[in-house]
Amino acid sequence: MRGPRLRHHVVPAAVLAAMLPTTVFATAASHSSGSTASAARSSAREVGGEAHQSLHVGPDAAMTASGRATGPVTPPGAFDAARLRPAAATACVPGPTPPTTTLPPSTTTTAPTPTTSPTTTTSPTTTTSTVPTTVPSTTTAVPTSTTQNLLGNSRRLARQPSQATTTTTTTLPPVTSTGTPTAPSPTTLPAATTTTTAPARPSTPAVASSAYYLVEDNGDVHPYGGAVYFGSTASTHVPAPIVGAAPTADGAGYWLATARGGVYRFGDARFYGSAVHKRTARPIVAIASTPDGQGYWLVSNSGAVYNFGDAAYCGSTARLALRNSVVAFATTPDGQGYWIVTAKGAVYAFGDAVFAGSVPLAHLKLRAAVVGVASTADGRGYWLVAANGSVYNFGDARFYGSAVHVSFPKTAPHPVVSITSTSDGAGYWLAASSGRVFDFGDARFSGSLARSQPRPPLAVVGLVRTVPAGATAATSPFPHGTFGVDISNFQCARGRASSIQSDVPATSAIAVLQVAGWLDSSENSCLGSQAAWAVRAAGTGAGASHYSLYLFMNSPGTNAAATAQSADGPAGACAALAPSGQPQCRAYNYGYNGAKGALAYASETGVTSNVWWLDVENDHLSSTANSAFPASYWSASTALNDATIQGADDALRSAAITVGIYSTSVQFPRIAGSFVPSGPRVPLWVAGVPWTNPPFTERGLDSPRVLAAWCAGTAVYAGTRSAAAFAGGVPWLLQETPGNEPSPHGLDPDYAC
Repeated sequence: MRGPRLRHHVVPAAVLAAMLPTTVFATAASHSSGSTASAARSSAREVGGEAHQSLHVGPDAAMTASGRATGPVTPPGAFDAARLRPAAATACVPGPTPPTTTLPPSTTTTAPTPTTSPTTTTSPTTTTSTVPTTVPSTTTAVPTSTTQNLLGNSRRLARQPSQATTTTTTTLPPVTSTGTPTAPSPTTLPAATTTTTAPARPSTPAVASSAYYLVEDNGDVHPYGGAVYFGSTASTHVPAPIVGAAPTADGAGYWLATARGGVYRFGDARFYGSAVHKRTARPIVAIASTPDGQGYWLVSNSGAVYNFGDAAYCGSTARLALRNSVVAFATTPDGQGYWIVTAKGAVYAFGDAVFAGSVPLAHLKLRAAVVGVASTADGRGYWLVAANGSVYNFGDARFYGSAVHVSFPKTAPHPVVSITSTSDGAGYWLAASSGRVFDFGDARFSGSLARSQPRPPLAVVGLVRTVPAGATAATSPFPHGTFGVDISNFQCARGRASSIQSDVPATSAIAVLQVAGWLDSSENSCLGSQAAWAVRAAGTGAGASHYSLYLFMNSPGTNAAATAQSADGPAGACAALAPSGQPQCRAYNYGYNGAKGALAYASETGVTSNVWWLDVENDHLSSTANSAFPASYWSASTALNDATIQGADDALRSAAITVGIYSTSVQFPRIAGSFVPSGPRVPLWVAGVPWTNPPFTERGLDSPRVLAAWCAGTAVYAGTRSAAAFAGGVPWLLQETPGNEPSPHGLDPDYAC
């Protein structure tokens, strides 16, 4: 049995600083002005017998010799609020926290009659809206002078006494998030806006969900790309047309909203209220759900905003007497801000939403009005789409193509009805009222109503992106919004003692316990006493979930224990195989047998859990087919690493255990490529999320509400285009990795999504 092997995973530079809102959390003043749509060409395609068409945007833009569009730029807000001065910044009013109980997913249709008066709505007439009238043009530098442990204080590996302790250093980009809502700092609008040439369609599109729904105004819902159908109002008498839909965070449900403010829920979507009794003189035009799926907004064509569940109220345009109707609404990734857009392309930003521009005056002589808006993955930009298919990009939104040159029937005066961005912001879909779908960038075409179009007067009102829910492993057992810690053999009293340290928190709603610190050795000697502590710390009241377990993962080494463990198993007797097949065989057997051994050890200790986590970290790969401790935990081959992870996953699932993965969307792809474990959709335990108060006590930290985007899997680490989710999974837990800074009891705080 090996002694403790130290795992001290240090990440220098910006990661720690990125988690502090005072240094890197994005504000409106840190972003540059938006651009008009590029005139570069792109190819749009629609499956189902329709010809490929060469498309471009910018019908009113003058073309230069370089192919870039030029033209006059009108100050943002000039169309509806030319006489308004910038309003003072207004903090969002958080919606009430939803109950912590989680409804199990349902495949039956449940459509409550929307007559219950909401108790969570903040009147949209009580808060002054933030209407920027200039475009900020300054940027904020990201500090790069602080170091931190990305993957934990307490979750460390054991080392052989004969080997020296080594510190492995990994550099990751900082986390991008948003902090306290602020208004843009006034700056002078540039004389002209530069357009960006549309990049070619990616040859290897980023991994992004291709699941979406097309929704008709009678409430009929059409699923594509793995989206699951949970019901509709098509066969129900609905007193007003359906105007929009919003998905739940796990893809196992959705809401439909009517023009009168009625809300119908399906699947695991919960009913938080409606606007039918708010005496809305103006019709509702949009619905949007919060990142964690615990609430939603309704928006009227005057810009009145109604918030339900945990949806925050950040302001509205209800008192601005807009000259043009509001037609679209989009939220920031953290749900602490949003954009309201009028038919003339005027954009109003609230909360932490960044104002990056409005449609230029030259483009207001369009043949069609603006009908939709979509945000980029990091919230630093957005796209607007007009009914004729023109696409306008602002901030860091890139232009990937448009449908402006598609020949729509003359009987469809407003053919395009919505724009929806992909989860990584590297593409978007346009939906037409006829049910046609046009995909650009890394947006994947999964189907349309092109061959079975709605019969007038019925029409499609929008395309709603979701995630495939049919393969979701289970409902998370961790009570939403609760905190806890994870501990390992480093919290044993001393050395290989069987008792736990005395300096552990007395209460912890959730706890994650290490079973072993290496796949062929290093069992946690005090696992039994840690499990007893976890039960006491969780208590028996509401919100108690006791504990889950985790297993540190690695590739097989060249030591005797690893050789023996990988030699024989479900993949066969590796020595009997051809030399080319032996590494894959050994990798799978090693993971499978290692997990089986850890499961047996936990059982012998009297410790059981229905949820286990596979800890996948340290992307410093070796140069061979084996791990090379202490510098490298993983082989040079992502395919072999995949086999080890799949082997461990299979071993635990064979014992009816729900298996999740602990990692980050930065490290996991470097270790395992685009690997998605077979079987049910995996739960995720996401590391390196922003610090909050609680559990940290430092001043200036945001509340845990900023974690909503991380629970939704949509938050993005700065410097990458990768959303927080990885391995095709769904976040269940988040780790506010403290690194080298003090944290409560010196442990890693964990948050339940």
